[in-house]
Amino acid sequence: MNYCKYHPLDGATYSCPQCNIHQCDQCVDDEHKGARCFVCGSVLESLGSGNTVEPFWRRLPEAFKYPLNSASMSLIVITSILSVVATLIPFLFILAIVLYLFAVGSLMKYSFTCLERTAMGEMKAPDVMDAYQGGIKLLLQLVLMTIVLVVVVGVSYHYLGMAFGGLIGFLVALSLPAILIRFAQTENMFEAMNPFAAIALMAAIGLPYGLLIVFMLIMMTSVGVLHEWIGTLFPAMSYLLQAIISNYYTIVMFHLMGYMLFQYQEQLGYSARSDEDDEKSERTDIERMRANIMVHLKEGDYEQVVTLYYQAFKRFPNEASFFEQFFDLLYVCKKTALMEDYGLVYLEFLSRKKRFDKLTSTFKQILFLSPNYLPASASMRVQLARLFKQNGDLKMAVRLLNGMHKQFADFDGLPDAYVLLSEVLAELPGMQLQAEKCRQMSMQLQRKADVKKQELELQRQAKLAAEAKSTTTPNTRRAPPVAKSSGLTLELVPMESVLDITDKSEKA
Repeated sequence: MNYCKYHPLDGATYSCPQCNIHQCDQCVDDEHKGARCFVCGSVLESLGSGNTVEPFWRRLPEAFKYPLNSASMSLIVITSILSVVATLIPFLFILAIVLYLFAVGSLMKYSFTCLERTAMGEMKAPDVMDAYQGGIKLLLQLVLMTIVLVVVVGVSYHYLGMAFGGLIGFLVALSLPAILIRFAQTENMFEAMNPFAAIALMAAIGLPYGLLIVFMLIMMTSVGVLHEWIGTLFPAMSYLLQAIISNYYTIVMFHLMGYMLFQYQEQLGYSARSDEDDEKSERTDIERMRANIMVHLKEGDYEQVVTLYYQAFKRFPNEASFFEQFFDLLYVCKKTALMEDYGLVYLEFLSRKKRFDKLTSTFKQILFLSPNYLPASASMRVQLARLFKQNGDLKMAVRLLNGMHKQFADFDGLPDAYVLLSEVLAELPGMQLQAEKCRQMSMQLQRKADVKKQELELQRQAKLAAEAKSTTTPNTRRAPPVAKSSGLTLELVPMESVLDITDKSEKA
């Protein structure tokens, strides 16, 4: 049995001839027709479900539920009624024979169809319309095969003695399921009765074939017990109920034989997949991307892992698992440079998702790897500073806000940022002077922002007026351009390093 390289406890369903590895359904790229390898992109060879299928002896409850649907049960009841009617009208010999052959032939045809479909992985009972085509021919072939086997046993018993004849009879009874299976596969009587083919099939399956024989004997015995019980309790309907139970068990037994073939498909030289597995293997794009990342991570291709994660961020901007997993991976592996690049992406994702409870703890985790890290976003630094101020971590708030007028001169929220910084400094001992300087700076920054806003508004109005004038009087001589205002020249209040001052005050 082959196992998945990336899930060593799971059976493999595909093989990559290029990488020479085996994979399960969860480790392949099934986005397009034909599964492909995540690593090399080659088309994979299907191994079927032989490595992952549940043993047939564990599916007995499902096997007994197999015929329990309206179509199958209607066929069982109809064929049972016809067979009972055929036994009750012996005076109409020809009609009785026709009814009986039609009923039994239809049931056998449907049972063989169940065997074939189950062997190919179809775990739902097939359409009953398949039971009404070629049923009588199939039944006559089965009768002829039975006569041949009985004759072989009789001749062996007559010419070779009781012991050898009994051995031949035992072997024929033992190989009967194999003969039926071969007949369902080949639809040829001679190939089905080939003893070497039957022996090869039994040898390929091994001991579980004997277990199937035991189950079939138990069901046949239970049919006899139920016949007696029904005959005692419901004598008027005993024949009909007995026929229904027998037909029901027939379909169950053929389904079990087909499932045994499906289970040992690798040993029998063919490949098939269960329709149940196909339903389970239908994945979303998110699950497929997650599997792709997992495969490359286990292959040790970390560069590709990083690339895939950033692709995932663009394709699935609201999927938290990708952002969290990548952050945890960088933190555990202590990838400082990557963390500095990714830190702001993750912080902004948390802010967008309103996960404010994780913002400060995540920022501290980043600082653990990169002690000098500061987000390259003015708005994020202000947001973090507010949260740290609420949590009582005033030094961290000062660190985030200090010097922002130099790094983010065009940030519209600079006045509010320095108002916040002044509030934080006011709560620190011995920092009232610096708090006052920050308040003055915030006012200067606000005045500068107002002047800039007025200049932009004047420029916009002048541009609109010029466009309106050019459309109304195109040949009019243009007025000389008005000199642009250079704005106010503001001198920011000198400000010492706040962190240095706080450290000096603590030492004092």
